[in-house]
Formats: sequence, structure tokens, C-alpha cells
Amino acid sequence: MLLPVKPFALGKSRLGSWAGAARRDIARAVFLDTMDAILHTPEVCRLIVVTADPEAHALAAGAGAEGIHEASVGGLNAAARLGAAAAAGHGAGVRTDPVAVVAADLPALKPHELASVLAEASRHPRAVLADHRGHGSTILTAQDPSFLLPGFEGASRARHAANGAYEIAHSGVPGARLDIDVPGDLALAAALGLGTHTAAVQANLPQ
Repeated sequence: MLLPVKPFALGKSRLGSWAGAARRDIARAVFLDTMDAILHTPEVCRLIVVTADPEAHALAAGAGAEGIHEASVGGLNAAARLGAAAAAGHGAGVRTDPVAVVAADLPALKPHELASVLAEASRHPRAVLADHRGHGSTILTAQDPSFLLPGFEGASRARHAANGAYEIAHSGVPGARLDIDVPGDLALAAALGLGTHTAAVQANLPQ
């Protein structure tokens, strides 16, 4: 499992005018809650956090995840490719396991939702889960890490479908689809049940 995350100081930029200085706290909190949900999903045997942020590295290590350092901030797709290369291993004869990239801003994600998505994805060479708006993607999987082909950001749902990813149509995983881009997304996530870190931050945000 791959969890790319921007440096917290750069994350959630579209919340800036509303959240002010708390934007960094939101970025950190949603990452922590997403990571916590992943680590509590029994089907996940390995979590790799890919980031250029030393604090995110430390938080990942403290939670029991692995960390890969980005030399520079190259975007979500570059980070996903870096993580996939690490997951694939090196050299002939190295056995590889399926890989999944999860967006780092899913504060309402539940372990049973992630398990359900991974179960359906396991039946396809590549699979994608669309976000709650139906425009982007929150999870991308590949049975072979070498063929992950990440195309996140913007109209990524259509992009992933165009390069052969099966679209997971499961309707019972709202927390897995609800990424946080604008202030209203936090209210939607709160209705589903926020993780503890995001709930603590949200309590001090403008209503």
C-alpha cells in the first residue's frame, strides 16, 4: 500500500482562505486518519509513505509504516511511481505483491471500506475508485506494481479508465471516496464519522 503525501505546509491549499493557519493542521490530521485506517485494515501487510516532509516521515515511522524520501516535491504521480518502484523490488526473480495508491486526505475512511475496495480490485489487473464528485480518483490498484500507471490530479477518473483501469462501482464505501478539497468536504466527512485527529482539528475551525 502506497500513501504519497505533500509536505503539510503545501497541502490543502484550497482551504487556505477559509482555514488560515489551520490549513497545515488539517493536512496533517487527514493524513494521520487516513494512515490509521490503512494500518487497521488486516488485508494491508505493508504501508509505504512517500513524502519530502520530515515530519510526515517521523509520523509514519512512529505508526509502524515504512518511509520513502522524495528528494523534491514532484507531485502525486511522481510519488506514486517512486513508491511502486520500491514495492516492485529490484532484480530478476523478485516476487511482487499487488499495490494500491491511496489519497492521503480521506479522514472518514474506514478499514472495512478499504478492505471491500481491495477485494473487488483483486479481481482485475488494475482498478480505480472514483472520488465523491465523480471527477477524480482516491484509490488506484495494480496486481503488478510495474503497471500501476498513476494519472492522478484533475480529471483522473477518466484518465485512469482510458488507460485500462477497471472502475470499482461499489456504493457502500463513502469514506473511501470522500477526499478533502474544499470546506464543505469536511462537513460531509463529519457526517460519515471523522477520524480522531481530524475531528479534533475541526472542532476549532470556522463553522
